[in-house]
Amino acid sequence: MEILEVSPQIFDATFPKPSHVFNTGKFNELNASRFEVVYYLLFKDSKTRLGIAFGLKDNVLLSPFSAPYGGFENVSSDIKLYQIDAALEALSQWAENKGIVGIRILPPSTFYTPDFSAKMTNCLYRAGFTTQNIELNYYFQTDNFSDSYSQTIWYNAKKNLNKSLSYGLTFEKLAAENGSVAHAIIGQNRSERGFPMRLTWEQLETTSVVIPVDYFLVKDADTPIASAIIYHVAPSIVRVVYWGDLPKYSDFKTMNFLSYNVFKYYKEQGIKTIDIGHSTVDSIPNNGLCEFKEGIGCSIDLLTEYYKSLV
Repeated sequence: MEILEVSPQIFDATFPKPSHVFNTGKFNELNASRFEVVYYLLFKDSKTRLGIAFGLKDNVLLSPFSAPYGGFENVSSDIKLYQIDAALEALSQWAENKGIVGIRILPPSTFYTPDFSAKMTNCLYRAGFTTQNIELNYYFQTDNFSDSYSQTIWYNAKKNLNKSLSYGLTFEKLAAENGSVAHAIIGQNRSERGFPMRLTWEQLETTSVVIPVDYFLVKDADTPIASAIIYHVAPSIVRVVYWGDLPKYSDFKTMNFLSYNVFKYYKEQGIKTIDIGHSTVDSIPNNGLCEFKEGIGCSIDLLTEYYKSLV
């Protein structure tokens, strides 16, 4: 198996329909300057079979290097196990020849590409990659949203949703040029709760050139009290980048109101899956977040991080 180092443009031309937007050259170039080197690799025998984008930091290859997940792309869904095996062997040899000390790969949850994910998991294991972290990743299937939604969720979630609906709150989708309002709500939420806000409004504006972004707002009369920022990351899949409320309005159960309306909106838009994101950090759960997401009807998948030492 031959490895080709290509430009981000050639990488994107090779994978015109990637499994998710974080595996595109256009997205990864947004953050390329923060890393020592960015590699766009194609794996080829008689044909190009696979590709992956890596950022190099502290002499370790990272995929993703500035995203929630990365991993391999395949040219064809009928890729064979032996072809993946050959690509992983070639990758290790290529990296060793460059004096790289390790390879870290975090693929997306399996609901993005179930069959390919299963193949990759098996092949990574046999190629000597070890599990570093197993995060709990939550997602909502909009097929589960209906007029009887409140009857299917946990008792406390139902009680909180009914309470939120009694306050006369409103939900709206913002025009892109007004997205800073949603961003400011998230920023205040994070500041008051002592969490960092890693994505500035300017960075979000830049990202929105590459990724379609939706902005939502919850209001009490004319006062914005909660918001959501959501990426379109794959066909029929969106991902919640941020959502949150102003803590002083928590008695309104605004997050139950917000999640309910986000689910309803994307159901009506024909989106199949809402990736809510993980609620663990280095495998340690935030129990409150886990229970909230399970309570509102989310399913759970895994984000498994793999590492191979080359020294």
